[in-house]
Amino acid sequence: MIREKDIVRERIISAAMKIFSKHGFFKAPVHLIAREAGVSKGLVFWYFRNKQELIIEVAKRSLPLDIIDSCIEKSLVGRNMLECIGRGYMNKYRDPVHRGLLLHTMALETQSWEIAEDIRRLCEEKIVVIAERVFGKPSTKAKIALRAFFGGLMCYVLRPPKDIDEQTFLENLIDIVLVSN
Repeated sequence: MIREKDIVRERIISAAMKIFSKHGFFKAPVHLIAREAGVSKGLVFWYFRNKQELIIEVAKRSLPLDIIDSCIEKSLVGRNMLECIGRGYMNKYRDPVHRGLLLHTMALETQSWEIAEDIRRLCEEKIVVIAERVFGKPSTKAKIALRAFFGGLMCYVLRPPKDIDEQTFLENLIDIVLVSN
């Protein structure tokens, strides 16, 4: 059963996501987050000890770890794994709020050990697991191919080409990754 406390906390996080996406993590004032959430500034600080704690929560949610973990939990292999990740990535970052937050979060890596650790897990540990599921082993070539896959996804969501639709792009990107190994 969802408690009122959890609902309010999620409302604050949702509001923070919108405000941080627009203003950045450090320029966004907490009073705007409170107004967007429909709560007092004091209540924001009741749920989050300080602005940094709220920033870390939002930044963690902006990374694609949730997408990857969801696909891993489904025990997908090969092309199906890449399709799951690709579709999840496109769906999440099609939203300008999530796309903006991802960029802000990448810049935050040098200032937060927690975010740096999540990005390391994404670029190292998760790549190894995906390589095992897609290619059968985490070879150097497989890990590089997967990094190229994520780079291709990032480029697409940041600047979608006018002449290539999302499905065509994703199918061809997956083909390139699979053929490269």
